[in-house]
Amino acid sequence: MKRLKTMNYKPKISIITATHNRCYVLWKAINSVLNQTYPFFELIIVDDASTDDTEKLIKEFSDPRILYFKLDKNSGPATARNYGLMKASGEYIAYLDSDNTWYPDFLEVMVKAFEKNKDKVLIFCKKNYRLSLVEEDGSESRVRDEETNSKKFFDLKRLWHRQIMIDTNSMCHKRKEIINLGGWDVDIKFWEDWELTLRISTKYPKGFLYLNRTLLDYEQKICLNQKNEIFKTWEEEEEKIFKKYKGNKLLEGQTWFPPQKGNRSTLGVIEFLKSKKL
Repeated sequence: MKRLKTMNYKPKISIITATHNRCYVLWKAINSVLNQTYPFFELIIVDDASTDDTEKLIKEFSDPRILYFKLDKNSGPATARNYGLMKASGEYIAYLDSDNTWYPDFLEVMVKAFEKNKDKVLIFCKKNYRLSLVEEDGSESRVRDEETNSKKFFDLKRLWHRQIMIDTNSMCHKRKEIINLGGWDVDIKFWEDWELTLRISTKYPKGFLYLNRTLLDYEQKICLNQKNEIFKTWEEEEEKIFKKYKGNKLLEGQTWFPPQKGNRSTLGVIEFLKSKKL
């Protein structure tokens, strides 16, 4: 299903929102897009076979810049984002997941940064990261509420050693270049945004620009009654990524695979987070 597109409207930037059964928060993400100071965009909502009232919610918005597509089968965020990429017409692509919100000047800052740095392929910013743990009894505690810090500079080694993680919601990239790289890897079920940035860096090692500025609120919850399943998936996907890029010189000295307790690996994460409770 496709909604409203004016015939002569040419957006500068396409926003892709992949969503599945998150009608209860999706409206916040949509409003944060519609409240942007930069108006020349299209919002492509790819409904990954939701069974809730997502489609009903979208119909409540009359803005012609919103395009809605519903997939027949739930296939995961990478597949949904690739679908959005194929439908996009903007020169630049940004992503906003259904449980996050941008600050009003996110798009304006990104477009201006690309116009001033035409050689860059991907630009990313800081985020305000809010992380909560949900205990097995259902109680919830906030363990992080702080701005991410990339130490005011970017380099490829820190990216490959997983000391910099460029989140999907904080990035904006050129459309054609990423399509030519194959888009999102649908075989990666977790850390897919990190894998995409690694692939971009192999083709465009000087194509990154970091903006030392917070432009979004990022919400995440970890349910401890699912921690074994979650961490199993994390480590399986880490292994896939490691094997995919094994032999790359930038991996030399990395400590994230095999996972080792005490560094930026999945082992010991819960203990570390609990020690940082606010």
